[in-house]
Amino acid sequence: MQLDNKFYDDIIEYIQEQFHEIFKEKVIFVMKQVNVEHMGCFEIKYKYIPLHYDLAFENDRNKFVIDIFDEEGAKTTLYRIEKFNNVLSVENIRDALFKLQEVLGKNNMCFYINRNKILYKKIAGEYQRVKNLNELR
Repeated sequence: MQLDNKFYDDIIEYIQEQFHEIFKEKVIFVMKQVNVEHMGCFEIKYKYIPLHYDLAFENDRNKFVIDIFDEEGAKTTLYRIEKFNNVLSVENIRDALFKLQEVLGKNNMCFYINRNKILYKKIAGEYQRVKNLNELR
């Protein structure tokens, strides 16, 4: 189903409103990149001030992901930590952002980073080489 630009304008505005409503002064808007003519693609980035994390809300083909990056560029995704329905809708966006708020509040997550073509898992600031990709599940 092809959606029009008004749908995307409205949903992007909703996402930005919800980030500020849910996280209040804990987030700062960083940037927005919109190319909805290409499969509904857009990305919105925030800085989560208490933990110095970067948050990226990215949509492609009306499925969205929320990625969390630490200061070193190590990354995890909300879906890896907490499952949610990622079909682009008002209800799913709000649910995912509340789950994100809970996950960030606990700050008990691991990140992943590639260095010299080697994958590392970062837990509590400590790096461990990922030798078995089944560990990622």
